[in-house]
Amino acid sequence: MAGQCLPPTGDPRQDDLHAAHRTEHVERPAGVKGGFRLCLPTGQWWWSPGMFRLHGYPPHQWRSLRPSTRLLLTHRHPADRSAFAQAWTHLLQTGGVMAVRYRIVGVDGVIRPVFAMAYFDRPAGAAGRAAGEITGVMQSDEQGTESAPESAAESAAD
Repeated sequence: MAGQCLPPTGDPRQDDLHAAHRTEHVERPAGVKGGFRLCLPTGQWWWSPGMFRLHGYPPHQWRSLRPSTRLLLTHRHPADRSAFAQAWTHLLQTGGVMAVRYRIVGVDGVIRPVFAMAYFDRPAGAAGRAAGEITGVMQSDEQGTESAPESAAESAAD
């Protein structure tokens, strides 16, 4: 049976496992979280170990890699890049909170669906800064939790 797809079993859990084998280059990074901060005046980024993991970097590269806006945008899936860049630009220009779903294309070639929440803060008389968290989501969660990120973004904007 090498090279053949397994037929659906009728059990959604088993069928999801079969689908995972057909899309072996798509990782389901559910629960993996990464944090980041950006100091706007200096352009200096800080990434947590989870951010490096979500972008496919092995631990031995974390210290030698310099996170940047360019690096962040380079790893966006081509179909998601424009919408992500637009949301990021809007956040930095207007402040507030951003919530967006997109896919990361890791340096290892693996596609990882994620949900990101970020905020931009510019205290009076201080330099602006952005910070946030990216969480890996499962492919099968995309249908079931689609309304949750939207409602989270709406409540954060209130």
